[in-house]
Amino acid sequence: MENLMTESVMINMSGGAEEYILQEKDHGDLVVYDVYHNDHYLLTLARDGSILFMNFNADEKDKEIFRLSHLNQFVEKIQAVE
Repeated sequence: MENLMTESVMINMSGGAEEYILQEKDHGDLVVYDVYHNDHYLLTLARDGSILFMNFNADEKDKEIFRLSHLNQFVEKIQAVE
């Protein structure tokens, strides 16, 4: 696995803007994007925006990012990188 890019993404949440980290990783046969908040892993997205893994053990506040309206912002950022 090779880390390719790390980028900060600001998402407007109900309590204000929050900073998330989008980390691009190359696993050889697949490039994925891990999303972190305050160093806590939340989910992994594929380049096409499909959700590969979700951390359902995340804090309730962190789970707010699982809403489609928030996830779309990550997908737009990923697709802008291509």
